[in-house]
Order: sequence, then structure tokens, then C-alpha cells
Amino acid sequence: MKGWAFHITDKIFRRYCDSITEDLKDKHNTALRQQETRAQLQQRNYELIINRQQMELRIAVVVSLLLGVILALIVLYQQNLKKKERTIHRLSSELQKYSKQLKDNEVLMAQNNESIQELQMQLSTQKASEQEAQLSLIRQLEEQNRQLSIANQDLQHQIEAHWKQLKSAPLKTPHLQELTTEMLRLKEREEALTGQLISTHPLVAELRTKPRFLQPEDFVRIATLVNKIYPHFTERLTEAFPNLTELDQQLCCLIKLGFSVSQIAVFMAVSPTSVSQQKSRMKKRILQQKTDSFTEGETLDLWLHRF
Repeated sequence: MKGWAFHITDKIFRRYCDSITEDLKDKHNTALRQQETRAQLQQRNYELIINRQQMELRIAVVVSLLLGVILALIVLYQQNLKKKERTIHRLSSELQKYSKQLKDNEVLMAQNNESIQELQMQLSTQKASEQEAQLSLIRQLEEQNRQLSIANQDLQHQIEAHWKQLKSAPLKTPHLQELTTEMLRLKEREEALTGQLISTHPLVAELRTKPRFLQPEDFVRIATLVNKIYPHFTERLTEAFPNLTELDQQLCCLIKLGFSVSQIAVFMAVSPTSVSQQKSRMKKRILQQKTDSFTEGETLDLWLHRF
């Protein structure tokens, strides 16, 4: 009996010990899992902190780069602005210089024209020996006017080129409106002076008062006059439109000098209708060569005026 009781007690004791051992194991495992979970959470927190710091660093770098780019653009804009201001100032100064030179040339040409008229009026009252010296002086004045006319053409081209540059500049200058007005005045003076130069020529004056049929030598003199006033006019016309006939060239010169259709009809011994038809045919030939030569509604006379 005692042995059986001891056996039962020992069995119960071992079961109790096993239960305690299992319980201790469970607690230990639970503690390990909790410790592992805390370690994982700490690791995750560290990773989040590192990721946030890296993101903040990237944002700081991007912002710094953007600020650097903006600063560089501001510096470039200011430099470009100063450069444009200097360019506009230079163009304005050169425009004023060219305008003054153009005015001076016009005054001198007008004075020469008056002198030529006076000398021509004196020719009839002078002796033959004196006339040669007078004619030589007239030729000198005419040659000087021709050179001044060429110089004025170059100055006008320079003024127009500078003016285009000024108009394309985005900046507005206080001189811009003043320069616009001055350009219009210069253009008007140039046209008036050219008209005076044409009207005072002996052949043109004669043909305006007494129109007559023109001989071949007359057309040579007319072409020479046109080329003096409008440098290389016939040469430029032939080069640009080689399909124009000799008759077309003659008609262009007469139109360029401002003769009317009725006057040209007398010069060529044809009817005014024939002259108008010839002008129409010539315009078609010009358009065949260059389709964009004329603006909408532009006549041959207006086109030749600006050619």
C-alpha cells in the first residue's frame, strides 16, 4: 500500500513539475516574442526616422537647386536687360547722328540746286568762253548732288535698319516716339528733295512743259538721270526681273520720274490705253518672276516708287 501511495504521489509531483516547467516555458516564450516585437518596432521607428531625414535632405537639396537656378536666371535677366539698354542707347545715338547727317546733306543739295538754277539762267547772257566754265561748275554741282544722293540712300538704309532693331526691342525708351516722328519727317524731306531734284533737270522740265516723241538718245539720258537719283535702278531692275523688255525698262524709268499716262503716251507715240495695257502686261511679267512682289491692291506705280 505504501509503495502504491508513493508511486501516485511521485506521479502527481512530476505532473506538477512538468506543468510548472511548461508554464515557465510559455512565459519565457511570451517574453521573447514581446522582446522581439519591441525590437521590430524600434527597428521600424529607426527606419521611419532615417527615411524622413533622407526625404528632408532631398527636399532641401531640390529647394537649394531651385533657388540657385532662380538666382542665376535673375542675374542673366539683369545682364540681358543692361545689354539691351546699352544697345538701345547706341542705336538711338547712331540714329540721331545719321538723321543730322541726312539733314545736312539735304540742305547742301537744296543750296546746290538753287545755284544750278541761277547758273543755268545766267548761261544765255554769257559769252561762249564764259559758258564753258559755267557749265563745268554746273556739272560739278550736279556730281556733288549725285554723291550726296547716294550717301543719303545709304544713310536712309542705315536709319531703317536701326529703326527695325529698335522696334523689335522689348524695352520702351522715352526717345521712341520722338524717333518715330523724326523718321516720318526724314522720309517726307527725302521725297520732297528727290522730287525737286527731278523737276529741276532740264530734260524733265522740258518734257513736262512740252511733251514730245522721245528718241533713243532721250531714253539714254532719262535712264542716266534715274540711275543718278536712284543708284543702279535699271541694273537692279534687270537683275531682279530679267524677263522685262527694253520697252518695259523705258516705261519703268518714265514712271519712276513721275510722268503721267497721258504724257508717256505722247513720249511713245501711242494712246493712253496702250500705255495702261503695257503697264498691266509688265505687272504680270513681274509677278511671273516673283509672285510676292506686290502687296494686296498695290499698283505698278506704287511698287516702282518703293523699288
